[in-house]
Amino acid sequence: MTIYLLQRGADGTRADEVERKLKSTIPDLKRVPGLEGIRETVTDGPERFVVVLVAARPETGDVQNLIDFVNRNPRNLFFIVIGGDISAQDYKRLIQSGNADWVAEAGLPQEILEIVGRVSAPAKHTRGVQSPVVVSFVPSAGGVGNSTLAIETAIGLVRKNSTTDKVALVDLDFQSSHVCDYLDIAPKFQFDEIVAAPGRLDDQLLSAFMSRHPSGLEVFAANRSRFDARDLDVEALSAFFDRMADRYAYIIVDLPLSVHGWTLPLLAASRGILVTGLNTIPGLRQIEETLRTLRSKAPVGADMRAVVNRCDFGLFGKVARADHVARILGDQKRVFVRNARVALECVNLGTPMSIAYPSEKAVKDIAAIADYCAALKSSAPMQG
Repeated sequence: MTIYLLQRGADGTRADEVERKLKSTIPDLKRVPGLEGIRETVTDGPERFVVVLVAARPETGDVQNLIDFVNRNPRNLFFIVIGGDISAQDYKRLIQSGNADWVAEAGLPQEILEIVGRVSAPAKHTRGVQSPVVVSFVPSAGGVGNSTLAIETAIGLVRKNSTTDKVALVDLDFQSSHVCDYLDIAPKFQFDEIVAAPGRLDDQLLSAFMSRHPSGLEVFAANRSRFDARDLDVEALSAFFDRMADRYAYIIVDLPLSVHGWTLPLLAASRGILVTGLNTIPGLRQIEETLRTLRSKAPVGADMRAVVNRCDFGLFGKVARADHVARILGDQKRVFVRNARVALECVNLGTPMSIAYPSEKAVKDIAAIADYCAALKSSAPMQG
């Protein structure tokens, strides 16, 4: 399909730069001076024609005029507007037309391709489609590396599945979130808007709340607010995950240490639960207590495992204090992740170990967790 490039209210240098970035991945891109050149080729019918519109930056232009411009045009013209950062309120106003989306210049060209695929794809039929695999990482105590394990597992799933299955990482620690710090990306999740109106969450708004990592991982994390008692409710969280179910094959959840009204319903909806902790006697006891408590909760029927993090290994590959692990955890299924010398460096650089040091032994340990998640997908029941 032909994709048209049109400039409106932006300087020519920006339009030239956008064209240069898109041309290598969209060879059929056709630059036109105005809509007149597009309307000559547009025909009536169900087919939609995509127009990449290079607009003035929102801080210098009038967003309302842009929205009016989009709404005045035929419904089978779909506009992908390229500009700077836009507020969530303006974004919602733009996408409510049903024939426009917004992409920041930093997201070129991948976001353009994803939107084009979504616009041109036929309607989906949900019968016979597998539900997404939700895997929740539950910390047994503070400071056990829960977020790092969730991040590295999610990155491992992305690399394992390439372009076949999309992976999302959801950080539900609203007070002390640091997932985006570890990945060196900006948080965009504005959960207050979902709480206010869960029914208004659609695919476009979900995209506005998503931060994309260069690996292909899509992250939902909010700006942390240490002393504000903000929270989701079960209805809002349900609407959020229902919308995500249409897009992702895997949803990795980084849970906070604190328990909320939505914690047990979320765990009940999870296919897998990984309780994380450290290889010390107090740490192992915390893992065991958390697992025992979760198993006693009637609605929680997920497959559960312990992840013993930051372990030391002997010369012949035996985990340190293995007798303590066996005595305290008993027959609980468990995964050991060794202490990585490069972990602190990767945190400071905002680069996952899986990408910076793929041969690191700890990365190979975490790969076993990604394999566990993949196995859950293959055993997931079909929806019908």
